[in-house]
Amino acid sequence: MIAGMIWRIRHWIGLTTLCVGLFARVAHATLLNPGGTVVPGPTSIAGAVLVVDSGPQPFAAVDGTSFGGSLRTRVYVNDPSNPFGPSLFTFTFQISNDGPDALERFVCVRNQGILTDVCVIAAPGEAIPSTVDRSTNAAVIGWDYSGTTGIPDAGRSALLVMHTNAGTYYPRIDYLINGSVATVNSFGPGPLTEPEPSGALVAVCGMIASLTRLRLRPPK
Repeated sequence: MIAGMIWRIRHWIGLTTLCVGLFARVAHATLLNPGGTVVPGPTSIAGAVLVVDSGPQPFAAVDGTSFGGSLRTRVYVNDPSNPFGPSLFTFTFQISNDGPDALERFVCVRNQGILTDVCVIAAPGEAIPSTVDRSTNAAVIGWDYSGTTGIPDAGRSALLVMHTNAGTYYPRIDYLINGSVATVNSFGPGPLTEPEPSGALVAVCGMIASLTRLRLRPPK
């Protein structure tokens, strides 16, 4: 009887410790839900294991003059700061802008079916997004620099960190925006729930149109 009571006490303590640990991980997360907008908090990926590194992938604005630069995407596993668990994938993005215009927005598409937590790791002088938003269909995640000077000519973004509950990753195309737009090779989380969501492309086009209207609006 005493042995049974001791076993039950130990079992209860173990469950309590597990629940406290899980709550602590989620409490420090900046979860980004469909239709939501958040301010990304700081994080660390110390101890995470690198799975793949895209290297600097070049991009150039479709108008041929606004901006150019490169995006570097890395994928990690065993990230202690991933609130969804260390066996799932963490993605990092870092943008270098060759100018001449500042960059206003970085857009990741095809994220449907994935839980995400968004954070930044910033060194001195690196541009930090003011907010991160997600479309209502969950496919499009936008790192937005509204209200800031953006990523300036010859500047670099902070490390943009996206923790996910994804167990796979795959190549994809992401977008840079400042009134014009550029596409760039990247990596994203899986699994996909549809081959190429038209909603993501529509949302990106809407973002470009909105930014263009803001840039053309006459001063009051």
